[in-house]
Amino acid sequence: MAALGFAMSTFAPTYRILVIDDTASIHADFRKILMPDTGPQASALVDDLALTILGRPSSAALPPIEFHVDSAMQGEEGLMKVGQALDQQRPYAVAFVDMRMPPGWDGLETIDHLWAVDPHLQIVICTAYSDHSWAAISERIGPSDSLLILKKPFDHIEVLQLAHALCRKWRLTHDNAEQVRRLDDLVQERTDQLGEAEARFTEAFNASPLAQVIVDLDDARFLDINAAFERQFAVARSALPTLSPESICPELDQILRTAMVDRLRVGQPVDELPFTGKDAEEKTRHLRCSARAVAITGHLCAIVVIRDVTEQLAIEQQLRQSQKLEALGQLTAGIAHDFNNLLTVIHSYTSELLTDGSDPKTQEMLEPVLSAATRASTLVRQLLIFGRKEIVRPQTLDLCVVFDGLRSLLRRLISTHIAIEWVIPGQLPLVAGDPTSIEQIIFNLAVNARDAMPEGGSIRITARLCEIDSNTVASRPEARPGRYIEVQVSDTGTGIPPEVAPRIFEPFFTTKEPGKGTGLGLATVYSIVKQHGGWIEVRSSPGAGSTFTFYHPVLGMADQLSRSITPGPVFCADHFSPRHVLLVEDEPIIRNMLGTLLERRHIRYTPACDGAAALSLWNNSPTSFDLLISDIVMPNGVDGLRLARTLREQNSRIGVILMSGNSEALADPKNLKMPGNPPTILLKPFTLNQLMGAIAGIGDPAAA
Repeated sequence: MAALGFAMSTFAPTYRILVIDDTASIHADFRKILMPDTGPQASALVDDLALTILGRPSSAALPPIEFHVDSAMQGEEGLMKVGQALDQQRPYAVAFVDMRMPPGWDGLETIDHLWAVDPHLQIVICTAYSDHSWAAISERIGPSDSLLILKKPFDHIEVLQLAHALCRKWRLTHDNAEQVRRLDDLVQERTDQLGEAEARFTEAFNASPLAQVIVDLDDARFLDINAAFERQFAVARSALPTLSPESICPELDQILRTAMVDRLRVGQPVDELPFTGKDAEEKTRHLRCSARAVAITGHLCAIVVIRDVTEQLAIEQQLRQSQKLEALGQLTAGIAHDFNNLLTVIHSYTSELLTDGSDPKTQEMLEPVLSAATRASTLVRQLLIFGRKEIVRPQTLDLCVVFDGLRSLLRRLISTHIAIEWVIPGQLPLVAGDPTSIEQIIFNLAVNARDAMPEGGSIRITARLCEIDSNTVASRPEARPGRYIEVQVSDTGTGIPPEVAPRIFEPFFTTKEPGKGTGLGLATVYSIVKQHGGWIEVRSSPGAGSTFTFYHPVLGMADQLSRSITPGPVFCADHFSPRHVLLVEDEPIIRNMLGTLLERRHIRYTPACDGAAALSLWNNSPTSFDLLISDIVMPNGVDGLRLARTLREQNSRIGVILMSGNSEALADPKNLKMPGNPPTILLKPFTLNQLMGAIAGIGDPAAA
């Protein structure tokens, strides 16, 4: 094909012709015919020839053809010139070859060599003998449409006709060959592009982390599966001829044959179609199916992508449950605040009547009231714990010591037909927490485990240090990276039904018989764990027991702890009796109750309905105050803490008692900083004795 590389002008093309003959005069004849001298006589000759050949003079014909004639005396010389012409990209169009050229190659042998080098060369055999018939020539060199015979002596017109016709044919042959080459190049380029595209698709198909399968929609036959599909459904590509949607997943087979096929056949896409299937361990997985129709070898097929959303749905469920518990916590905390105010009134009035020397019958009736109020206080405390408004008293703890102190208590609490196994290391990192709250977690979980094993069983309590990394956090929405003590309480009991599991941490939700439980045990556990900067997880199934696991941050992560305060030290003196109390409480029922108690003890007081009113009294009262008793949470912009700081800035010796049911302000010790001694904190609901003890413990500010 190298001969096709030369360029020819579309105007006055020149064709190269090679004459191979051992007679010099023959070469002269060909030059006279094909390369006539220019001039009027030559032009007339050309016009006559054109009129004879083409039926019109050369001036009216297409752009004239010019010939360049080269000579070779022997076949070997002709072969050399043909090769040189090809190397120069100026190939010969026609070769006139003599049949007999002694002593070298004859015409047929020469032709064999010429076509071996340039198969497109048009050849005319020139011979004066008839001993080589056309049949003999064809048998020798094979059939060819590039070979003609010219008998000597030849006619000039015949030579010119042959030269014109064969050069045109050679040109058309080369043009066609060039077009074919270009088409071949284009086909090859497109083939390479398609091959590259197929390779990229195959690579992406197999590298995809999502399971993918190509399905023939006519018969639901699998055409190909990727590596992720093999892993997810525990099948091998080598078994592809035997695979079908039904053998992989009946639900997938059903949607392929119904909803999916119907939509794909009308050109509609399929996105996130839900179904369930089994994994390699025969566990149910929640899946989503997307598909697009594609034509493959005349068949309607589909590329199906299957996404496993089991973990995603579990995380979403955990998040929804966490948000639900947060909302319930806010609700219960608000209810508990109001209950504390009511219980404070009940506690205080009942205690006052019991200490007032009432008749025995009245006292007999009041004692159950006080007992019920005390039990209600415990219930409210549990609600506050759930709402994370209960004030915890964090300190540095060694959980190994806490667990050791629980061993004997749990052994007495748990029936002897239930074994308790402790797997606690000799040493654990220190944590920050409220020891009573930590004990309550273990206590509540152990009691739940006991109740789940009426026929006996075993409880296993373990603890270990663990590191939570970012990969773990990605699949557990409540987790945070860091170092934690992981505590597990496992039992061999009846387990938790799936329909019950999402609600076990809700307050007042219980599966126990009436009177056997309040439904606050696990809600309290959940909130204590959250309050200490951790989280809790549960793993259970019916008949296989339950495992509750909570994570407590080690020291160094104490900033994650929902901290609260311990009432600060007070300036103490025996039996202090204030001269004038500024009593501030926005709830009239509590303000009146406290006023009654103070009045019955002959303690002078002035009431105020909020902080702003108290400041006005402070600034305008003709007599000074030596004790402030104030609620913390109050309306109108001045709460108890701000009021106390303002008064202390003017008189650092005034005593301060702050009352609170669930104030979040107490969570930060910095909020209690003020001039003078730290304030005394009185937590609602409080008893009469607690109130009077707080007053007596203030000391005489005048003596400070």
